Amino acid sequence: MDEDWEGRDRFAHGGDTRRPVPLPEGVDCFTIGATTGKSRGDLRGLLLGDGLVPLASALGRHTDPRFTLAFPDSRRWISPETGHFELLSRTEVYERIHAWLAG
Repeated sequence: MDEDWEGRDRFAHGGDTRRPVPLPEGVDCFTIGATTGKSRGDLRGLLLGDGLVPLASALGRHTDPRFTLAFPDSRRWISPETGHFELLSRTEVYERIHAWLAG
């Protein structure tokens, strides 16, 4: 939100003053996370995520429950052995999106 950063020095030390923002009401929201690991709990995936975004973040999860996004489990999906930029070209990612949209 604009109020979370406007008028603040981005280099100044201070507490996290962001406010939680939930998923929009009346909109079906989905999330796909990638992991370089072979499975969800793989140490490589836990440490590296997809090489850019940690898996928990990609799935809308946060250590502070106020910031966790309420994606239903049926609308969360993980692509194993996938780097961040590979998400754009993976057949299984396309198939997952297509299945969701086809309902």
